[in-house]
This record gives sequence, structure tokens and C-alpha cells, in this order.
Amino acid sequence: MDHQEHPNATLAREGFEAFRRGDREWLDAHMADDVVWHVGGNSKWKGAYRGRDEALGIFSRQAQAMGQPPEVDVHDVLANDDHVVTLGTARATGPDGSSAEWKYVQVFHVKDGKVTEAWGMAENDAEVDPFLDNLPG
Repeated sequence: MDHQEHPNATLAREGFEAFRRGDREWLDAHMADDVVWHVGGNSKWKGAYRGRDEALGIFSRQAQAMGQPPEVDVHDVLANDDHVVTLGTARATGPDGSSAEWKYVQVFHVKDGKVTEAWGMAENDAEVDPFLDNLPG
């Protein structure tokens, strides 16, 4: 049997690949103008970033603070017509050599091929938050 992946699952996989490459144009084209990007946890980076510029801005600021974007390994993608859930592992290293690794769940609300809202959760905020708080910026 030939299994075709749901288009929103493909969108998420392509989005993670674009993030890895630092392809801001792809990300820009696949986010709604009024996207809301929620960063979980309790670090200085937590919060709701409203609009494409704020959402892309948090990606850029974190990558700049780390010196590079975090490594993201996608384990699975679950999708339907409205939502995508990704499961994976992320790893990041700070400019001082400190590092953190965490399993994550990322939930996306998708409409017309664009992310309209996203929520990210890590399994171990108590370990990840201090790493993020120690990053410059």
C-alpha cells in the first residue's frame, strides 16, 4: 500500500528543514501575517510572539545568542487538516560551551498552508530554562 503523507505533515517537515538551513524566506512564506508563536517554559525567552516579524525575530535572536540554531531531530509528525504535532529532540550549545538537550512537542495550527499559531513544550524546563537564561540577549 502506498501511503501519502498529509500535506500539513509535509509542511511541518519542510519547515523544520528550512529552520535548520536558516531559510527565513521559506519560513516567512509559510507563516500567517498574524501568527502567534508561543514559547513555553519559564526562561527569559518565554511568551507569545505576535505577528510574523516577532516570531521570526525570536528565532533569529536565539540563534544569534547561541551562535547557531539548535539542532532539531524530528521523531514523528502527526497531522490533520487543522493541526500538526511534531515530536522530537533538540540540542543547543551556548557560546560559553554550555549545552542542553530536550525532548519536545511542537503543536501548529495551520490554515491555507500557513502556520497561524504554534506552541512549543520541552520535557525538562527545569534544566533547559537555566541554559536559555544564561544566553546573551
